[in-house]
Formats: sequence, structure tokens, C-alpha cells
Amino acid sequence: MAVNLSPLGGVAAQFLNNDGVPLSGGLIYTYIAGTNTPTATYTTGAGTVAHSNPIVLDSSGRVPTGEIWLTDTLAYKFVIKDAQSNLIGTYDNIVGINSNSNASSTHGTQSQGL
Repeated sequence: MAVNLSPLGGVAAQFLNNDGVPLSGGLIYTYIAGTNTPTATYTTGAGTVAHSNPIVLDSSGRVPTGEIWLTDTLAYKFVIKDAQSNLIGTYDNIVGINSNSNASSTHGTQSQGL
């Protein structure tokens, strides 16, 4: 399966709350763009091992495997919450870097913590 690096949290990104504090235990939910249908992201460019959904961030607010890879040709929605499930931000129509997807825009609620 072809996968592409995510532009949101792709490699070694640190997620922060709105006060600039690392999002320890934060949650990244991934869905098919425009829906609430969960869909997989992957831990490496091989695309063979799926992340948990949600991805639980480590104590420094980073993805434990260090990378998020997205299925080529698929657009995603990311919903990011803190450890208490308070919404930090929603980002829709996210496609992998150099993806063959035809998704043409990225929009969502912006958050200072990303």
C-alpha cells in the first residue's frame, strides 16, 4: 500500500495546548475527510503497522513512534484533543505530502498549539 507522510504531525512534531504547554496524553483521532468514520494512519512509510485510533501522545506531546503516515489518495480529518478530551482543533481534508489525492483544500479551526 502506498502511504505519504502527514503534513500534520508528520515527523517529530510536538503538539501543544493553547497555553504552549506540551499536550501530554493528548489524543489525535483520524477520520475520512468530512465524516466521523474512523480511518487508519500508519507508523512508518511501509504502511504495514497502523497507529491506534486515537493516537495517544507521549509526555512531551509527541507521537510515540515519531511519524504519522497517510494512505495515498485518501483525504483525512484530524481531531486533536487534550488528555481530558477537550477539543484543541479540527483539521479537515488533510492529504499526505506528495499524495495523489484530489483533495484541494485544507481548512478547520485553527489552534495556537499546533
